Amino acid sequence: MHVLIFAGGTLQPGSAVYRALATGQLIIAADSGASTALAWGKTPAYVVGDFDSLAPNIRAELEQAGCEMLPVNQEKDETDTELALQLAIDKGATRISLLGALGGDRFEHSIANILLLADFPTVLLELVDGKSCGWVLHGPGNTHIHGKKGDLLSLFPLTTDARDISTVNLYYPLNHSTLKFGKPRGISNVLLEDEATVEIGSGIVLLVHTTV
Repeated sequence: MHVLIFAGGTLQPGSAVYRALATGQLIIAADSGASTALAWGKTPAYVVGDFDSLAPNIRAELEQAGCEMLPVNQEKDETDTELALQLAIDKGATRISLLGALGGDRFEHSIANILLLADFPTVLLELVDGKSCGWVLHGPGNTHIHGKKGDLLSLFPLTTDARDISTVNLYYPLNHSTLKFGKPRGISNVLLEDEATVEIGSGIVLLVHTTV
């Protein structure tokens, strides 16, 4: 089941967002992400959070529409988005698209949401905004990129070193290479064909595929 989670950041229009919206089967919102969901014509089945940033009139509208509100304490270890991700998994998600996870008034939330991608290895979890889709690859493993020639693909290590990285059909090839944390060497690579492959031996890599 493909679950869409709306977080409390901004959401840019674009091809990646439209694809996710077209195939989502269950809608969950993290606190004020419910407002974003409504703005995009999606009514969440569940809203989870401490509701510190959800306007009372929006909450009333959601309750009237039959949305299940799941309040949690403000003092907690998990972010509202993290709780929404766990709820999606509990509901049987096999794929999760995280929308509205970037931007907003506090950019630390953007950082937290990007890092969350690395903490749910049992489900296909992608962060979607505008024309871009991001996900993580844990080593050892591989991933296939389906797009079109000329699309951009960036690779960012989320561990100290990501080792033994090899690619197929990218303009700047990697052949059993190492990417070091903090060095943006892997940014803005280009697909040479409609499909490409990335394989990693060890570490964790964030991939961002942007259509052009």
